[in-house]
Amino acid sequence: MEQVIYKIINVVNNKFYIGSTTNKKVRFRQHRKLLRGNRHHCKHLQAAWNKYGEDKFEFVIVEVVPETMSLQQIEDIYLLQHVGQPMCYNSGYSADAPWRNAPPETTPNFGKVMAEQQKEKISTTLKEFYAADYFNHPRVGKKHTEEARLKIRQNRTTTAGENHYRYGKTLSDETKAKIGATQRGKSRAEGRKVSEEGRLKIRANIEAGRSHMHWLGRKHTEESREKMSKTVFAMPDGILFPSLTVTLKYYGMTMPTLRRALISGKPLSKG
Repeated sequence: MEQVIYKIINVVNNKFYIGSTTNKKVRFRQHRKLLRGNRHHCKHLQAAWNKYGEDKFEFVIVEVVPETMSLQQIEDIYLLQHVGQPMCYNSGYSADAPWRNAPPETTPNFGKVMAEQQKEKISTTLKEFYAADYFNHPRVGKKHTEEARLKIRQNRTTTAGENHYRYGKTLSDETKAKIGATQRGKSRAEGRKVSEEGRLKIRANIEAGRSHMHWLGRKHTEESREKMSKTVFAMPDGILFPSLTVTLKYYGMTMPTLRRALISGKPLSKG
């Protein structure tokens, strides 16, 4: 199917609605059906359709988007250019999230202060949603770009000493008790001892503001990798894989797909 950007143009005043599709025949039919039934999501386009009549509107292809490019990103460029202007019927600044990229002053909550009760409600809802399923989290299966990693690293290297958000603050006994309760019983690498040389390196990194970078440039030994790996038994093939990585390479799948199968306990079919 061809990726296209289209306009629904009012020939009376040249005002227009912008959209995108990979199947123009089906999409145009959907628009007409909704507009004829007075059920279209764009209220401005619907009002104009009701006022001028169906015969005063034309469906026009304005750009064919190559398959190598993101159709949504191209549509967003058109929307950012025209939404808010007198000639455009659209109200959303992004194809999949109407208020994304919108100027702050145009959003419905601009200048409003959210009540603490509302903040708590949103926080609780999101925590429950993420806890319900590992794959509900928006970052699952995604990787940071090298540029993003560099920014994170640069930001973290400036959080030591006076730059730390808790610098000069003392934890209350209640907070200490909560932290202790959450950490109690967890493994602390029992039996492992850090050499004097290792301690000096850790101390030097902390003083230099690099406490989180103790693994930078280091790699696990094959023995360590073997200890950390998890065996996977594939059914009905009856193959026992020594690790998740080997399983992925053998079947040619991604980590989120494999984890979903392992967590859900349901059969996984690929191909």
